[in-house]
Amino acid sequence: MEKTNKINIGFVGLNFGHWVIEQQILTGAGAPLFHLAGICDQNEALLKSRAAQYGVRAFDSLDSILAEKTINVIGLFTPPGGRADLIRRIIRAGKHVITTKPFERNSAAALAVLQEARSLGRTVHINSPGPLLTADWQQVEHWRRQHNLGRPVAAHFSTWSSYREQPDGTWLDDPERCPVAPIFRLGIYSINDMVRLLGPAESVQVTSTRLMTRRATPDNAHLTLQFKNGAIGSIFASFCVNDGDFYADAMVLNFENGTVYLNGGAPVQSREMVPLQLVMRAGETCRVVDQAVVPRANRSGSYQWDVLYRAISGKQIDDIVTPEQVAQAIAIVEAMAQAQHSQRCERVGEIPGQSTPSAR
Repeated sequence: MEKTNKINIGFVGLNFGHWVIEQQILTGAGAPLFHLAGICDQNEALLKSRAAQYGVRAFDSLDSILAEKTINVIGLFTPPGGRADLIRRIIRAGKHVITTKPFERNSAAALAVLQEARSLGRTVHINSPGPLLTADWQQVEHWRRQHNLGRPVAAHFSTWSSYREQPDGTWLDDPERCPVAPIFRLGIYSINDMVRLLGPAESVQVTSTRLMTRRATPDNAHLTLQFKNGAIGSIFASFCVNDGDFYADAMVLNFENGTVYLNGGAPVQSREMVPLQLVMRAGETCRVVDQAVVPRANRSGSYQWDVLYRAISGKQIDDIVTPEQVAQAIAIVEAMAQAQHSQRCERVGEIPGQSTPSAR
């Protein structure tokens, strides 16, 4: 990579933010582009400890870190509830934002703050939905055009890991703040991907259980979605499966004229690369007509530090996810939270400006 002038970044929220700092900023994809210039957290002991570990300045409030003129962008890694209000304070202070999924719990608040950011010329990026299509979805879109796959019919996602969690007093213990926890924490990537592929959802249904967790939130869940274009989606997410794969995920996309598989149900052979296959009809049978592998580091959910850097630097970025798409996914979560209580099918709220993708 050519030499760049690093942009100063400050981090707010260290419970999860410390992982991003250590894996993405001090080392990793963000290291050549961003310089850690300060950190902030409400936990004074944690703040002091991390400041000493990283050798950076500790800020005891959001206002104090926003007042630091040398910091250009804030990495916001607080819990999702009420995050839009924090982002509004950040962008009005003249700074850009990168944050994580789930973006917010309130779709109207999310839409409003993202629209305000655009009007102010501020960049707000999320790891899911990411600003640009990642390598796996670029491959899917390439196959759709090349092989005339037609309309999407269904999308099925599975993701699991092996967590044996204990209550810790955080928002992760609260069914209201963390509804249908495996879907909200792991399956949120799939919800965002489905919205990009299928558009706004019509309704949702939920099944969840508590098998091994000590938290009050479930650790095993399934979400079914009906989309306005007639497609159907399903997401299975679990913290209960211990099959040796630390973080497994698979995807099946059914189109009119073919099916795309990611990971395909087979054991993952490489931690760095992920396989995709396209299956289509050949006479009276079917065959694999194309295959590809994509870097795991450029999968859905990855932090696009290079895109953030270019956007902050004033470069033109095309095909950025829209505020409406972000809000549509949150509207699904809102309906999912209602279904968690009612145990019935719940309608998804309308988002102003939403549209249904046409077949490509």
